[in-house]
Parts: sequence; structure tokens; C-alpha cells
Amino acid sequence: MSKRFSSLFFILIFFISILGQAFGASLYSIEKLGDIGIKVESTKYGSNMRVMVEKGNEKYYYSLNDGIEELPAQLGSGKYTVKILQNTSGNKYKVLKKDNVSISNNSIDVYLSSSQPIYWKNKDKLIELADTLTKDLTTDRERVEAVYRYIVDNIKYDYNKINTISTDYVPDLNEVIISKKGICYDYSALFAGILRSEGIHAKLVKGYRSNLSAYHAWNEVFLDGSWVIVDTTYDAALSSVQSQSMIKSVDEYNKVREY
Repeated sequence: MSKRFSSLFFILIFFISILGQAFGASLYSIEKLGDIGIKVESTKYGSNMRVMVEKGNEKYYYSLNDGIEELPAQLGSGKYTVKILQNTSGNKYKVLKKDNVSISNNSIDVYLSSSQPIYWKNKDKLIELADTLTKDLTTDRERVEAVYRYIVDNIKYDYNKINTISTDYVPDLNEVIISKKGICYDYSALFAGILRSEGIHAKLVKGYRSNLSAYHAWNEVFLDGSWVIVDTTYDAALSSVQSQSMIKSVDEYNKVREY
């Protein structure tokens, strides 16, 4: 190979590499969403795609189901590292894109956002139900109790779903309302979604309840100036045999993740 040809060859490879990186970067985007969230977009999505959000020693993993996901910045102010991941085999993933997002004013309003796993905006059934349940009620406590009572009395646990659910599952709140059934993830996402649509700060929490061995989901609601625990799934299961107090003791729960 002549020196001239060799030089042209390496220049061509260089430009192909640069164009490939530019094209690859255009397939995926990571950006700040106000001061309370992160927006991730990808042209590739499905059960083999994930998003990892990291801040300090904490890591959260999210599904990338429809190509565009809005994720909560619930880990406080500071720099978030966000990675778009693609599964290669087993539990192995490769990084398709990595970026840093700085959140400067992370407030309690992150728990009003319509973001994974609580997408409540543009959910017509949810908005209609929220309006019906809270009509003529004047206090947050009244609204919370009305939504709690509806879910406990009307949503049934779906034992078939728990055995067939996919790893990338994110609750569709309209579908939960229509079917009136779900797992603890659905119960807690629906409760939080309705409350958020009414301007009431609510978390979806994952972890363990003291008398349950399975991984569980419940809620925390900001009520009368403090966070309180509400577990609609647990109370729905026992509602037919005994009455339950809406607000639970913190000693009964071990929080692992919150959204």
C-alpha cells in the first residue's frame, strides 16, 4: 500500500468514524426537563432497553418503552449521570449514550410530575375519575380519603398478572381504571396519579412491608405538612374482613425506592 493511499484510507476511516458517532448521537437524546425531571428519547426501544439514572451512590433503572420517557429527578439537586442501555445477553448491557444533567432546584414538586412510573397527564379516564371523586370536596384530606376509598373498594388484585408481568412493565392508569384490577404497582401508581392530578404531592414507594415477604409497592402522601404512608393494596385485600386505618405506621415499612 502506498503512503498516499494509506493516508487517504486512514482519513476516510476517520471521517466515517466521526459521521458514525454523529449519527449515533442523533438516535438518542438526554436532556433536562425543568428542574424536576429528565427527558430521554431513543429510536430503539423495547424490552431490551433501559435507562440508568445515577446520583452519588444511588442508581435507578427505568424502562424505555415508547422511545420517549420522562423520568423524575427525585434524588435532589446536583449532577445526575444518565445512560441509555441496551441488553446484549443475560444481565449484560452496553451503553448507547451517556450524559450528565444538572438539577439546580429540585423541589417537592417532583412528586406532582407526570413521569415514569406515574404517567397521569393525557389520561382521560383518570382525569374524569379524579373530577368525579373530588367534586365539591374542599380539603386535601377529604380528597385523599375519597380516592383511597374508591381504590380500596373497587380495584381487585390480579393474581394472573403477577405471574406473567414483563420486566419492562409500566402501569397504564387508564387501563387499570377500565379493568378495575391490577397488582400493587398498579394500585400505588393509580393512587399517586389521581392525587397528583389534583395537585396533591404523592410518591410511589417500593420495598418491603414487615408481614409480607414479597417485594411491595405503596404510597407516601404529603398531608397536613408531613409525609404519611398509605397502602391501598394491603387494605383492599383486608377490606372485606376488617376495617383499616388509611394511614400506616412507618415501623411496618422498609423503603428501598421512591418515585
